[in-house]
Amino acid sequence: MKVKVILRQRVTLETDSRLSSLERGSCAAEELVRSRNMASSGTIVCIIYAFGITVGVANSSLKLECDETNTGQFGQQSLLKCVIKQPTVKVRVVIWHKVGENEEALLVFEDTVKKQVQGFRFVEPFWITNKPDLSMLINNTKMEDEGEYLCTVVTDAGEGEKITQLKVKARYNQPTITQTKKTKTSNVASYLICESFGGDPKGKLRWFDEHDKDWTNSSNMTIKKTDNGLFKLSSWLPLMSGSTYESYTCKVYDGKGVEEGKVFFEPNKQIDPEASVNNEELKKETSPAAFVAPVVVIGSLIVGLLLLLLYRKRSQKMRRLSTAPLMGPHERVEIQDPDVETGDPEYKVEYKNQP
Repeated sequence: MKVKVILRQRVTLETDSRLSSLERGSCAAEELVRSRNMASSGTIVCIIYAFGITVGVANSSLKLECDETNTGQFGQQSLLKCVIKQPTVKVRVVIWHKVGENEEALLVFEDTVKKQVQGFRFVEPFWITNKPDLSMLINNTKMEDEGEYLCTVVTDAGEGEKITQLKVKARYNQPTITQTKKTKTSNVASYLICESFGGDPKGKLRWFDEHDKDWTNSSNMTIKKTDNGLFKLSSWLPLMSGSTYESYTCKVYDGKGVEEGKVFFEPNKQIDPEASVNNEELKKETSPAAFVAPVVVIGSLIVGLLLLLLYRKRSQKMRRLSTAPLMGPHERVEIQDPDVETGDPEYKVEYKNQP
């Protein structure tokens, strides 16, 4: 049997006596090397890593069950489920690694956790709880985490291994609509631009009018892959002169055709055709409350002015009434003073108020 190894340190292989084709010898490994030899007695599983070595015969009596497919969400935790379905089993070794060119061990347990790559961990400390749950948890799942993973287990009841697959899905965000008047065609009044990003796999944007008629075939959609491995969707819908509907809806669908979000837009009510439209803000602008507030303010000002005029008129009237005693009946009084030159009396008339 051929064994592929990477020389780094020397360890000793112990083999089952029933397998004459594999002789005792020495080899080394950097992290993890597996070799198999199909024989009548079973499958050889050679687990070699930098911390030690365990070799045994894979025994079908070990009931190791792993979910065939697991679905994870981008940016969230993903669980790869693997459980031993038999009681009172002493777990000696557990190794998780991703199947591929680089078979670097992600998790290694031998009596204790010997290796743990950042972002990966056992979902439960089975060596403490004695529960046969060997599942692996991936934190902050990325698109490159998608693929097949191998869980290899050695117990006092036998050895086993299972492959489980992880599919990573990213949900598209809420789409947005922008209207632009920049056109190169004379019969096109403007364009509606719908965009949604942050999704995977490739999705689709679809257009509908107020009567739920599909206008997707009249639009032009582009798909761009961003630096984080996710996709950005953009769709341009031309609005012809004189044939524009009152409202349009843009919906985003995932790779399986499941709707993940939508946005509503009314082009005729858009004040700035170059600006982006938010559905909630549009509702606030067109709500009755938006018109009631200015009317209340103007009405309050008018009432205030009327009250001020009324107050001033009453004040002027009160002042006129207060001068009435000064304008009452008067008594004529003659005063006789002698003339300085002639000595003749000179009469003056003065008016005296009557009581």
